[in-house]
Amino acid sequence: MKILFVGSECAPFIKSGGLADVLGSLPKALVQQGVECSVVLPKYRDMKFADTLEFVTSYYIWVSWRREYCGIFKTVLDGVTFYFIDNEHYFGRPGLYSYDDDNERFAYFDFAVLEMMSHLDIKPDILSLHDWQAAMIAPLYKERYGYYEFYRNIKITFTIHNIAYQGKADPRLINDLYALGDHLYYNGNLRNDNCFNMMKSAILYSDLVTTVSPTYANEILTDEYGEGMQAILNMKRDRLIGILNGIDYDTNNPETDPNILYHFNIDNWKEEKVKNKLALQRELGLPENPDIPLIGIVTRLTWQKGLDLIFDKIEELLNRDVQIVLLGSGDRHYEEGLSYWAGVYPEKFSCNLKYDFPLSCRIYASCDMFLMPSLFEPCGLSQMMSLRYGTIPIVRETGGLKDSVTPYNEYNMTGTGFSFAHYNSDEMMSVIDYATHIYHDKAHWNHIVASAMSEKLDWEASGKQYIEAFESLLNE
Repeated sequence: MKILFVGSECAPFIKSGGLADVLGSLPKALVQQGVECSVVLPKYRDMKFADTLEFVTSYYIWVSWRREYCGIFKTVLDGVTFYFIDNEHYFGRPGLYSYDDDNERFAYFDFAVLEMMSHLDIKPDILSLHDWQAAMIAPLYKERYGYYEFYRNIKITFTIHNIAYQGKADPRLINDLYALGDHLYYNGNLRNDNCFNMMKSAILYSDLVTTVSPTYANEILTDEYGEGMQAILNMKRDRLIGILNGIDYDTNNPETDPNILYHFNIDNWKEEKVKNKLALQRELGLPENPDIPLIGIVTRLTWQKGLDLIFDKIEELLNRDVQIVLLGSGDRHYEEGLSYWAGVYPEKFSCNLKYDFPLSCRIYASCDMFLMPSLFEPCGLSQMMSLRYGTIPIVRETGGLKDSVTPYNEYNMTGTGFSFAHYNSDEMMSVIDYATHIYHDKAHWNHIVASAMSEKLDWEASGKQYIEAFESLLNE
């Protein structure tokens, strides 16, 4: 089986969110199970390892009426071949997104991927598309490319990483960027919510739609979580599956992580993890205390991540016998509010308003608990990383959080974390209090940490599910 993954970011080359982690680790896991995998993404100005890439070829392509340069670079990492689409006009600029011409940039990318396949004689069995930036490859293939001999009999899958980001645009772009014709808008194939909707297009034109956890696959069928796409997804529900993301256990490894001071495993964590805790307290200016519960939060500061619940209870929480370490950036009103409370409680709250990957690793390795009270969470990787490092997650039961964290039962001593069902700050606070109560009972706490570190949330099982889904598609 040959699979070509298409997305707008991929670790370790460039990352802004969980999509990059998935495209960096899922193909690697599938290769280990005997699948031939390639990944294609834009060649951004800010990407890492650009000087190690091999130039392959260049040519010109048409994006509707525009004639554009297309260069192809590649490299091989962990058995996966990575291709990079080079165009200085579209990608030779800082960052990844949030430009006024993003629709045109990724229309170019979508055409470039399809043209690259024939230029390099790459014909996959499965073309795996990820999020709205790659979504229009599905209708382009079915309406234009699939009729040519080279392109025939390729199966298209589309993965929804977050249904809130759908690629909504002006209907005029259908002709201006894709030359697909207005009839596809008026017949509903490319239209949703009275606009051109790229995600809907991919859902309709794909042979299989996947998303990043089983619970999220069920949630997006409802009015509460479907973001206006629920009716379309219910039409395709026999072609919709949820497969829980994993994390790369080679990268996220407390025994080898170069960003932490003291390495540990399930056998010596009681001696070594606390050393990281004291070092982090010292680094961030908190009183060094091995016994106080240290709660970590690593997040984008947006409404999705449950910041409203935290704000509602932040003063009450800081009046408990706890310390809090927060790392993240985002909406200004959240940043300003958190900075205020860090100033009021400097010995209990360290607020770090930035992106800092090494510090995030030290938070995962050093804290006792990890708070993640998301309003919705398609999958989430932070809770999996915290489990890997023996930091016990406190989560709301939604999406991948529900699928990856088993609530602790003190009576039979089972479970890997703590959870609450409703988006309610009192319920969250009650669970935090329960977690800190269990923390001070070392027999229970040591057991739950050992259970968390024993949990297997890498890509092995999820990779097998992807292979089964892809093989089923090919056998139709």
